[in-house]
Amino acid sequence: MQVQVAETGPCSRTLTITVPPQLVDEHLTQMYASAQQQIQLKGFRPGKVPKDLVQKRFGKAILEEAKEQLLNRYFGEACRQKEIQPVGSVSIDGFEKLAVAPGTALQFVAVVDVKPVVTLGTVKGLEASAFEPDATDADVDNALKEIAHQKRAIKPTSEAAQDGDFVKGDVRFLDAAGAVVRERKGTQLNTRIAIHGCDEATYTKTLIGATAGAELRLPITFPDTFELEAVRGQSGTVVVQATEILRVTPAPIDDELAKGLEFGDLAALRQDLSARISGEKQRLGKQRQEEQCLQKLLDTTQIPLPASLVQEQKRASLGQFAHRLKESGMADADIEAKLKESDAEAQSDAERRVRLFFLIEAVAKQQKLFVTETDVEGELKAIAAANSQDGQTVTAQMVRDHLEKQNQLGELRLALLERKVRDFLRENAKIVDTKGS
Repeated sequence: MQVQVAETGPCSRTLTITVPPQLVDEHLTQMYASAQQQIQLKGFRPGKVPKDLVQKRFGKAILEEAKEQLLNRYFGEACRQKEIQPVGSVSIDGFEKLAVAPGTALQFVAVVDVKPVVTLGTVKGLEASAFEPDATDADVDNALKEIAHQKRAIKPTSEAAQDGDFVKGDVRFLDAAGAVVRERKGTQLNTRIAIHGCDEATYTKTLIGATAGAELRLPITFPDTFELEAVRGQSGTVVVQATEILRVTPAPIDDELAKGLEFGDLAALRQDLSARISGEKQRLGKQRQEEQCLQKLLDTTQIPLPASLVQEQKRASLGQFAHRLKESGMADADIEAKLKESDAEAQSDAERRVRLFFLIEAVAKQQKLFVTETDVEGELKAIAAANSQDGQTVTAQMVRDHLEKQNQLGELRLALLERKVRDFLRENAKIVDTKGS
């Protein structure tokens, strides 16, 4: 086999591969022999079908399959011979026109992308912003207010109705002559949601300030959906006899609130919230520092991009986006328009992800950061623990088996390597305050 390699770009190589007639014939002989053993024809014992008959009936299909096998085999051997590590997809020039024939050399041209050469500068001492790692009293107070809001309830109030309150009462609909055409008892009216057919501004102005016992009158144009067909489209009046003002009231922030959340008292709840908020602030703060370090390296490091790898990333991203839109019920034509609209953003995102991948790989190589089997096993145990429930235990081996079946164990290793690189950059960063001093 002869191999010629041309550098057609920073990340592109063109391989001209020539498989001599002898090797082509050897491969064809093996394929025909295998076919003779497998093909069963009436009148011939298994394995005794004549080669001439096999060639006559199945020769075209065998030659096509031989082409696939020869290209795969000798492309792989050529890459190993020339120490080329392809990334992304491989393109074979004129694949459809290539033909395999006995006694004839097979020559083909493969265009492949290869990993870029990444030259890193220093990766220590990159500037990253300092952050406040501990929860403040204000943080805890805001969290308690949010919990109280989630536990809110609608309760009567003696005050006049405010924006967002409910006015409860009996509602009568009068026609232009003042006759009652419909009556509803115990209706709750929200100050922000007008009765259909009433002017919204007038409705809100009338209800806000109302008190229990008040009678409120509103002009209405009966809508086309009104229950009584005879008055639809006509003018009339809505009379609301308010019986109660209701307000959405947050739960009191006290020991009872804490006990409802299975804490002994409010102090214990505050302590738990403080610890959790602190943990989240530290997680987000570290993440921001890592992103800042990586962005600085991306901004200062030249990383040529393998075009086919970028396109693979882009296609995968748009494919997932299309799937989500399809599941939401969007029409095919609208999905197509959304994909075109998102094309430039998807391209930019794919380029950044590919650059980041090779950057992380380069930092790991420079700093001799590796993922060990101990690292993998520890992560598998953590995943298993997170997915175990009462009465159903998930083991690390079960997680490993699942990932191997899905061909995702390699992705786990890459994620662990990225985590190590991020930790390294953050731990060796120069931390500055918000003013950069």
